Amino acid sequence: MKLRQSWSLVSLFAILVALGIVSAVVLIQQTQPTVPVAGGMVANCPTTSATPTNVTLGGSGQITFSCNSAAPTTNPAFTTGGPVLVTPTVTNYNPPYNSTGLFIYVANGAVNTGSCSGRTGAQRVNDGVPTAVSQNAWNYCAKYETVLQGGLPSFTIAWNL
Repeated sequence: MKLRQSWSLVSLFAILVALGIVSAVVLIQQTQPTVPVAGGMVANCPTTSATPTNVTLGGSGQITFSCNSAAPTTNPAFTTGGPVLVTPTVTNYNPPYNSTGLFIYVANGAVNTGSCSGRTGAQRVNDGVPTAVSQNAWNYCAKYETVLQGGLPSFTIAWNL
């Protein structure tokens, strides 16, 4: 009798295991793809060039920074391959530059001279403030006031995620 009970228990166990295996059969499986980012930023030159290449002592105005002072519309400072959300870090942007007069604008836009804020696609560059930048080719524009003997000083913009 004990042998028969043992076989019954083993048979019951085997049936339960078989049902467990059958119930674990995969009916459907789907792998989700990797999704790349839409945008990115590329500096087109390590150091930009100024247009105009010199300023008047005591003068005020706007200055463009691109990769070629002779042809800023076709030599943008940087490009974006799609929309990006970045935070600029601006270093040494001091007078005679106007603290609220730093912009990026579409390099080959319809308006690419004159007031920085009036240029095509103009966006103010605010140190430490996240900025949405759309896909395009971009130059910088800086407003300056009352240039002193040393001219316009060098400054740096780093774009961070």
